[in-house]
Amino acid sequence: MHQATTRTPTQHVLLAASAAVALAATFAASPAAAADAPTYSRDVAPIFFKNCVQCHRTGEVAPMSLMTYREARPWARSIARAVENRDMPPWSGESDRHAWSNDISLTDSEIETITGWARAGAPQGDPADLPEAPTFHEGWKLGEPDFVVTLDRIEVPAEGDDLFPQQVVEVDLGEPRWIRAIEFLPEDSRVTHHFLTTYTTRMNEGGPAYAGVLGIWTAGMPPYVFPDGVGRRFGSKARVVVDQHYHPIGEATRDASRIGLHFGRGDLQKEVITIPVTNTGLRIPPGAGHHAENAHYLFDKDAQILAFSPHMHVRGKAMSYELTYPDGSKEMLLDVPKYDYNWQWLYYPTMPIDIPAGSRLDVTAVWDNSAENPANPDPTKEIIYRGDTFSEMFNGFIEVVQKDGVLFEQQDPEQQIRDLLALHPETDSYLAGGFLGFHAPRRGEGWLYMGGIYSIVLDDFEWQGDELKITTQFPTLNASATTTVIEGRLNEQGQLQGTVTIGADTDQPQRVPLFAAPVGDPAASSAGP
Repeated sequence: MHQATTRTPTQHVLLAASAAVALAATFAASPAAAADAPTYSRDVAPIFFKNCVQCHRTGEVAPMSLMTYREARPWARSIARAVENRDMPPWSGESDRHAWSNDISLTDSEIETITGWARAGAPQGDPADLPEAPTFHEGWKLGEPDFVVTLDRIEVPAEGDDLFPQQVVEVDLGEPRWIRAIEFLPEDSRVTHHFLTTYTTRMNEGGPAYAGVLGIWTAGMPPYVFPDGVGRRFGSKARVVVDQHYHPIGEATRDASRIGLHFGRGDLQKEVITIPVTNTGLRIPPGAGHHAENAHYLFDKDAQILAFSPHMHVRGKAMSYELTYPDGSKEMLLDVPKYDYNWQWLYYPTMPIDIPAGSRLDVTAVWDNSAENPANPDPTKEIIYRGDTFSEMFNGFIEVVQKDGVLFEQQDPEQQIRDLLALHPETDSYLAGGFLGFHAPRRGEGWLYMGGIYSIVLDDFEWQGDELKITTQFPTLNASATTTVIEGRLNEQGQLQGTVTIGADTDQPQRVPLFAAPVGDPAASSAGP
């Protein structure tokens, strides 16, 4: 695979800042302007201490420290450009009604303060005005974890392309547990950019596998600490998959990161689960500068959203979460107009968001597959859903608890699929038991719903008389996808009979018979592969 060099936002700041250092001598300002200008000590340092130094300090991922005037002054002009363009701090998140507890963005007034300071020649001001600098705890911020997942050491060279390793760790907790807090601890934060961690577990021996997001970490992100009594349920054993991102810094180093799990005490009061509002059927045309796809999720019970986590890859451009209430009114819960793969955040509302039963969440994702995207490794390729970094994904993750009761009770998959198919005309809509349902019109766009969770847009399907062939991408437990071919012929009762070939792009495809009945047919409940 061709892997183009991808510059991170911090590297862009570093490149831009070199010019600022060379021009530092031109920072002279008139005495009158300087007298009224913002100063580092009084005005700028409080902003840096609140929003920036969690990354911009010695030993962290950012290329320069902003902890002292001496360290910050040479970068003043590049800092001003970065904040004026809202490239830094790297936050993009808007809402109709909700604020975010971890919002590190700057207000218009704070941006004006920083840019005014740079225009005035970056004066230091009276050192007596300097507020007390924040302190940062070394090692585990939450104290020693109950269980530590240790990752293999990654060698990061001094130069070269960014590294995107994936590690799989088998975890044995000894007995079923619930997790109240999760902390990521890189060995060398200077090169460690982010982790995306998923897990698969069984709540009972021999029971069904449950897969979800364990946690996401990006530079500067605090540990996960769920509200009191709230946590993730784990069986005694789990498989943890960690997608990592490292970038060289001009010095060879190594990293063996750790993930600390803190067990909840007493009984779990609320199970928090991650719902992947996902569309694995995406097909992004070559050169497309603005390609949008949609996925949706129906809430059958009253729930609360605790956090949002948009996830795409290097072509990701924007993602939004819009809720349609049962009365038809709409609300933009979260809009991320400047998504950046290098800075993946969880968005924590200051208060949990109540979601009444009967609401529909529509997630819209946008990609830039054009040559104008500097992170795009190959704008000539059509892109489909796959787990590797230079393919694409579409996951509008939400962290959710059920409003009533302890455990999050998923709706019966068959009923969920029926409700989703009801969004489309009944004609050419088929149900294959609780496994899948699909709307495959003779003309227009099709949709497939799998397991009651996954929404998959259908682009590659065709009717030839009474024969239907669908080629699409089914999700896999390792957070990727595999090519699946559905072939069927209508019988005299209008039911589709045929074959589902899962993993048609692998050496060992799995073939199962298909029987799918029209949604209005009583036989639909017993249909299935």
